[in-house]
Amino acid sequence: MNEKPSDVRLRSRVWSVLRALVFVCVIFFIWNGMAKTACAFVAIALIMGWVNLYQLRCQEIEKPYYRLWLNVIDGFLSFAVMTSIFVRDLMQNEHAEKLLGVGCAVLLARLIAHTLFSLGVLREGKSLPRKRRWSKMASIATTITMAVYLLNLEDYQQICMVATILLIAASTVAYAYWYYRDPAHRKPLSIASQLTMSRIVLTPFFLWVFFYDNDLDYSNNSLVFKVLALAMVLGFMLTDFLDGKLARAMGEVSTLGKYLDPFSDKISNMTIFMCFIATGYAPVWMVALIYFRESSVETLRTLAASEGLIMPARRSGKWKTALQGIGIVAILLGAIDPVRAFVPGLGDIWDIFPKIVMGIITAITIISGIDYFVSSKHILKKFV
Repeated sequence: MNEKPSDVRLRSRVWSVLRALVFVCVIFFIWNGMAKTACAFVAIALIMGWVNLYQLRCQEIEKPYYRLWLNVIDGFLSFAVMTSIFVRDLMQNEHAEKLLGVGCAVLLARLIAHTLFSLGVLREGKSLPRKRRWSKMASIATTITMAVYLLNLEDYQQICMVATILLIAASTVAYAYWYYRDPAHRKPLSIASQLTMSRIVLTPFFLWVFFYDNDLDYSNNSLVFKVLALAMVLGFMLTDFLDGKLARAMGEVSTLGKYLDPFSDKISNMTIFMCFIATGYAPVWMVALIYFRESSVETLRTLAASEGLIMPARRSGKWKTALQGIGIVAILLGAIDPVRAFVPGLGDIWDIFPKIVMGIITAITIISGIDYFVSSKHILKKFV
């Protein structure tokens, strides 16, 4: 007798929750130095994932929104496990495999992009595509790569990670092809939005460039990669300037662009600030204050949107963004040895120069945040 679809769905959801708990156990074992036990649980997660995809066929019978959020949870836990391995290696060796860091960034970028696109599809009343062969292979490869890094199989680590990244890229291209081949899904992204998206896409590559030599001390990096890091930041600033100008000039100002532009700025700048923490250019408390300001203003913006209100950009916010970019460029420019030798007196104060610049950035960022809250009292009154 055939089972009811509701019973099959319930069993699939229970199976997915159990698999999520297995990943939580993996993270626990990693932080407690139990690598072999963690690897055993990764193997269990691999088997459970295979059963869910090929035996229970959860992608075929699950409701769209449940399927989306189950995929989000699964993707986030995979990212959390890989990040835990990366941080563990960084704490133990101080020279964590740089390709592992790139893999973590790719997993996070894929999770964010897939979630945003899937939500867009569902809001348009379309049905989500089932996981294709490339996506299934990418999930399996990610789990296998976890096990290889947990067991410290150095001969296979880079091979597995490269294979995983390539499979993730292939599954992303396949999803994008499915999404855009139907004109009814969404009109093509404007040039301005493409420029904005480029900052999000290139941010993980900045991490790779900044830590290319596998050394937290940025001063030891190759001159070529120092110049490349500076060029990428200048590119971020240029695209930030051009996307708004082009959107207004071409009449392509959109709701997506209004939200995507500040989001991409925060993704790129906060990533750079975290790199500065790692190399000693900025103390943790400064970057924590900057993050607190950014997240608080975004929360305020979300509250305003929930009431149908628009919180316009403040002049202080524009100054803050410009100053952050100038400060980042000043630090990266000063880190280039020929430049530091050419500028009189910079070499003498270089030990404190980055912290001075970051202190100014932090102060202006906090002042800008206060300005936003003072000017948005009418929004806060609706909730307080």
